[in-house]
Formats: sequence, C-alpha cells, structure tokens
Amino acid sequence: SKPSSLNTICKNDFLLKLAGAHRGTLYGPGVYFAESSSKADEYSEDDKTGIYRGLYAMLMCRVTLGRVLVTEEVWPDGAKLEAACRGPEATHHSVLGDREKTRGTYREFVVFNSKQAYPEFIVIYRRSGS
Repeated sequence: SKPSSLNTICKNDFLLKLAGAHRGTLYGPGVYFAESSSKADEYSEDDKTGIYRGLYAMLMCRVTLGRVLVTEEVWPDGAKLEAACRGPEATHHSVLGDREKTRGTYREFVVFNSKQAYPEFIVIYRRSGS
C-alpha cells in the first residue's frame, strides 16, 4: 500500500471487499499481516506525488488471532480456510500460513473480520538507494 492509502485505513478501517485486489489471496480474502517488516515491505508502494512522494509505508497493528488454523500447504485452498474462520460453521478465528516451513520465507497471518485488527502506527520510510 501507499502512504496515503494507509492514512485512509487508519481513519476508516480495513476494507475486506478490496482484499486481494492487487496482490492475490493465497489464504482467502482477508486482511494479511506478517511478523517481519521485510514481508510488509514487499507490499509497499511509494506515492508518486504529494507530501509522501518517493516514500514507503507500513502499518504496525495489534491483531487478535483467537483460535488459529495453521497451514503448511504450498497451495492451500483459500475458500476452505475462509470457511473455517467465517460463518456459523467456523471453528477458527484466523489463519497462519507458515511459508517459513514450506518455502523458507515468512509466516503470514490472515483475519477475515477487520475488527480483529487495530492499526496502531504508520511507519513511513525511504528505501536505501531510492
């Protein structure tokens, strides 16, 4: 996301209807979080104009995961994971996609209810060399 977009999220909440609009939804259409800033940086874009021109941003959030469904599948069934966390048959509150085990990269956390996440800080930064 761009710095200007993160201000909107902080004011108005995460919009689940936009989930995956730009990057996909491997674990289903939810709000994605990571414990590594390097992973968050992969999804950051710089603003091309305005006061944040050339700057990147990420959110530091408090997230309540509740009962976590852990998956180590390389290509998980996102619809199945979402169903396990939403609706009357839900058995879990969030998903942990353990890409650290399967791919040697990062763990991703997904919630399907935006009220489970509170954006506490916006971190604005410049990438070295940019």
